[in-house]
Parts: sequence; structure tokens; C-alpha cells
Amino acid sequence: MVLEEFTKIFTEMYWVVIVLLVLGIVFCIIEGVVPGFGVFGILGIVCEVAGIIVHAVLSGSPWQVFFLVLIMTFATVLLFLIFVFSAKHGVLGSTPLVENKPAVPYDYGVDKHFVKLIGKRGVVVDECRPVGKIKIEGRIMDALSTGNIIEKNSVVRVVKIKDNILYVEKFEGDL
Repeated sequence: MVLEEFTKIFTEMYWVVIVLLVLGIVFCIIEGVVPGFGVFGILGIVCEVAGIIVHAVLSGSPWQVFFLVLIMTFATVLLFLIFVFSAKHGVLGSTPLVENKPAVPYDYGVDKHFVKLIGKRGVVVDECRPVGKIKIEGRIMDALSTGNIIEKNSVVRVVKIKDNILYVEKFEGDL
């Protein structure tokens, strides 16, 4: 009896139900491809639910409705997973529809003056343990030691800058 009801879904389905279900799947596919607010996704789900309700009213079989809900849920979840996988690894990820760049530029918030300090030498004003203060180009700035503790009045060299933090190492020699 259950198997017979399952086969009736595909053999005795009304054309209105078929149109609604196909429209639902098409709208869900459009939602996956076109970036936006989600109007097509909402329309797709509404069409799928409307198709199931119309089929329930016209067929009168709870088993057919149960199987149809399972089939449409599986199809929608499968489409969603395909689009997520494709956006990360597949064809959709290499299209302009999927933005792979961060929202904030890489050098956002980086003080351009800091970049010029790489390779420059300064004097430790407050011991770097590993964080301390250095005087460089007449300004006192926070610094982070890349190695051991650097004592006060030691000469240091700026080796890199990350997130507006000066990374310094002890320099053997004069300013």
C-alpha cells in the first residue's frame, strides 16, 4: 500500500502541482546564483509549500503528502549544499557573483608613517619585556620585542610592522 502511494506521486500528479513544484525549484536555483535580499528563495519555498498543499487537497492521501514533503525537502537541502560547496570550491566561487575579497582592505588602519620605519633604528625608553616603548625619529612609540627582553637605552631596529605594532630587535651598534 505504501509503495503504491509512492508511485502514485509520480504517475497521478496534477499539472498545477508539477508547475508549482518546478517553479519552486527554479526560484531556489535563481536564489543560489543571484545575490540579493532573498526574494527568489522566499518565492521558491512558497511555491514548493503551495504545490504540496494543492497536492494534499487534490490527492487526499497523507502518504503521498508525506513522501512529497520528504522529496522536496531533500531537493531543497541538496540544492543548498551544492551552492555552498560550489561557492567555496567550484565554478560559482570563480564567478563575480561570489565575492572572495575581505570587506576591509588588507592595509586598512595601517599608518603609512609606520611603514617607513621598517629598518630604522631607535632607542629603548621603557624596557621591552616584550612590550615597551622606544624613541624613534623624535617620537616615543610602543614596540614589541621579537626576542628576549631589551634593556633601557639599548639601540633597536624595526624589523616589521603588523596591526600598527612595531616589532623590534636589539641592534649592535650606534644610532
